[in-house]
Amino acid sequence: MLLDTLRPETSLQSACILLCTMVGFVTMIIAQQDGDIQVPVPLERARALNLSQVPSLPIRPVGSGICQDAKCDGSDDEKCFESCGNPPQPDNHYGCHGHNQWALTFDDGPSEYTDHLLDILDEYQVKATFCVMGAHVARYPATVKRAYEAGHQIVSHTYSHPHLMSLTNAQIVRELQATEDAIIKAAGIRPRYVRPPFGEADARVKAIFSAMEYKTLLWNVDPTDYDVYQKENASQIIQDAFMRAAQGVDTGLNAHNDPGFISLQHDLYNESIAQVPHIIQHLKNAGFAFLTSTACLQDPGDPHDHISVEDSKDKIGLQAAATRDPNELPKVSQAPSMDPNNGGVNDHQQHNSIANQVSFLHPSLHAQFYALEPFFVLLVSLLW
Repeated sequence: MLLDTLRPETSLQSACILLCTMVGFVTMIIAQQDGDIQVPVPLERARALNLSQVPSLPIRPVGSGICQDAKCDGSDDEKCFESCGNPPQPDNHYGCHGHNQWALTFDDGPSEYTDHLLDILDEYQVKATFCVMGAHVARYPATVKRAYEAGHQIVSHTYSHPHLMSLTNAQIVRELQATEDAIIKAAGIRPRYVRPPFGEADARVKAIFSAMEYKTLLWNVDPTDYDVYQKENASQIIQDAFMRAAQGVDTGLNAHNDPGFISLQHDLYNESIAQVPHIIQHLKNAGFAFLTSTACLQDPGDPHDHISVEDSKDKIGLQAAATRDPNELPKVSQAPSMDPNNGGVNDHQQHNSIANQVSFLHPSLHAQFYALEPFFVLLVSLLW
């Protein structure tokens, strides 16, 4: 054992030093790549809101499970998200309203790979929808501006990607408004659509969306690129999900039986972006036309409000007291991984590995932390 060479009275102290050094080193690596994502306090501006119509529903703790009446057999997958309570509403948008229409949407960016994705979309003359995180907009503002100016749709995806049903009303408002601030700074626009992280939004969360004049954008095709991007056959898995939907295979996510499709990918993963040319070519050959989400939903309005930074600062008077202790700021949460062989239950409900306990990791860092987990296990075994 490593500690056999140490004096008994110093072995425990040395073990602690070694362990702390290891943890500190890993934490430094993670912090350099992404770090804890915190919503800015105070916000640069405030919006006049009326939250009186928001229902008084309990906050749902992360990991509280699926709905009791959910079958999770493909017929009601919209109920099988981790925190439950996401019944479809008439004004929730899952798929395009026209036949042979497809909206490509990309979540959690922008990232270092998004400019390459924009190059691909330009090459194929395809317009897409980007559901952006406020924290990443602040890091890559020029990319957001480029996407908007190229004719792509920008959608809010919150600031730090939390489980919204686990937050208070005030915390949800902060997530959305901080994202607005970042997008306004980057491109001078405010999105009119929001995509809730993990697709989780109960009646309370959706009522807050409505109070903030947001429309809820979901999806009906999910290749689960966040789950498979590291697998050797990731390209085939991702492409197959698109092909099956195009061939009429039920995706289990089409809550309103829309004839067209809105697909979910993530521009965090280069492996997923690499499939976009193949996806575009195949779907075009199958007779599909590519539209932004707003266009395929036949929404006649502009998908963005045009607001200058100066004008936005004049809009003050936030009701419902969207203030809280900075120490309670939400941190980015782990993305759910739906296991089709596990009744639709997210895999982090089934496992208790070290990586799954680190809730502040962004989905893009899960792989790095999982890779380091064996070293922690080895270190502990050597020390004890």
